[in-house]
Amino acid sequence: MREAIMKKLIFILLNVLILSGLVFAQSDPPKSAGSKIIESMKFGEIELNIPEVGRDVERVVMDNGIVIYLYEDHALPLFNIYTSIRCGAIYDPAEKDGLSEIVGRVMRTGGTKTIGGDSLNILLEYIGGSLETGIGDEVGSASLSLLAKDIDLGLKLYADLLRNPAFPQDQIDLVKEEIKNRIKRRNDKPGDITRRYFNQILYEDHPFGRVQEWATIKSITRDDLEQYHKRFFVPNNIMIGVAGDFNAPEIIAKLKKFLGDWKKSDSPIPEVPAVQATYHPGVYQIKKDINQANIRIGLLGIKRDNPDRYAIDLMNYILGGGSFTSRLTSKVRSDEGLAYSVGSRFYTDGRDFGTFFAYTQTKSSTAYKAVSLMLEEIKKIRDEGVTEAELAEARNSTINRFIFNFDNSGEIVRNLMSLEYDGYPLDYYNHYLGYYRSVTLDDIKRVAGEYLKPEEMSIILIGNPELYEKPMDEFGPITNIELVNPNIE
Repeated sequence: MREAIMKKLIFILLNVLILSGLVFAQSDPPKSAGSKIIESMKFGEIELNIPEVGRDVERVVMDNGIVIYLYEDHALPLFNIYTSIRCGAIYDPAEKDGLSEIVGRVMRTGGTKTIGGDSLNILLEYIGGSLETGIGDEVGSASLSLLAKDIDLGLKLYADLLRNPAFPQDQIDLVKEEIKNRIKRRNDKPGDITRRYFNQILYEDHPFGRVQEWATIKSITRDDLEQYHKRFFVPNNIMIGVAGDFNAPEIIAKLKKFLGDWKKSDSPIPEVPAVQATYHPGVYQIKKDINQANIRIGLLGIKRDNPDRYAIDLMNYILGGGSFTSRLTSKVRSDEGLAYSVGSRFYTDGRDFGTFFAYTQTKSSTAYKAVSLMLEEIKKIRDEGVTEAELAEARNSTINRFIFNFDNSGEIVRNLMSLEYDGYPLDYYNHYLGYYRSVTLDDIKRVAGEYLKPEEMSIILIGNPELYEKPMDEFGPITNIELVNPNIE
């Protein structure tokens, strides 16, 4: 009798505990006094007061075609110039791949025909200034930063470097040797290998998919650099942004003094090769004897003129771009403990098709599970969409982060100048936040369904397939790629 009563009491107690647990699980966790205060606060929408071209920022076009943006800021006695030159690796012929990089680096380190690189370094160090150049995929840059009292000297050095770089052979050889060593080590880091093969598979023969080789770098000559400079560094191919402590009419006059007699060019810029928007579905395995698998899953995305870019940005924030709050991080890292670094990127700023990819690094023994979970999250956001809370967080984070693009005069003039360089209307930023605020839940689900296509994605894995817990052929046909050491002879 006593035993029966005890069993009933235990049964009742267990049910009470279970029910109380369910009630607790379904209720919100207790909130601190501080969190209650924060929740009670009400904030209005952020409104940007971005300086406008023609009102706050002056735009001047010199007779030879140089476009100048000027924004005075007398808070500190500083003077800055930012230059965009329409050139880049996108224009490098295949047999001269790497030419743009060498031009951008030697242009500065080699100095000019009137002052050598070492002497230029000493002079800039003496006045506490900097003068730098570089060339990326689709833009070249030159920047000058110094105290306002040294404007005249700085402009003289800046103009001389733009117009008369020396390209000494010893500096060319030094940069080529550094690139040679970089090529030699290109198979050392799994992440670099993953990125390289991902771009090569998606972009194929396009310049974005090229793999730099020593034979090409070795063939580049000093004459190649001079011809490159002659072709691309011309006044009607250059935009200059000026910010800081200066008087606009005086700076315009000085720029005309140093750059006004520079002759414009009638030669057109070469046509940029178009990206072929094709898919390459399947699993691409590159074997490397390491105990982790480096994974990238993705496909080609959109061009920057696509009106869906704003919904895509917010969708990707929720999927994997929002750091610790994203779905991929929550699932693969927090819930399953498979990786420290996991997320996704969707590039929407490119002139041509950018890429979407999800990425992670995990133990070889959990590579299959990681790929499976990542694909599941991609399919889930396509099929089910997102919640209002997720969309609100993504939108607020994007808007709040954006305002820091205009927190100083240099950022202001660079961002406004880049609009013209990239072909946007000059009032684009006046409408920018509105584009994100207008994105709806239906928009998120629609763009996820249209642009995230798991069945078309390329899955790149760097690691040892023999250590994976399951074969990867469930995710598509497998292509095994041999990791070949570069030829640096």
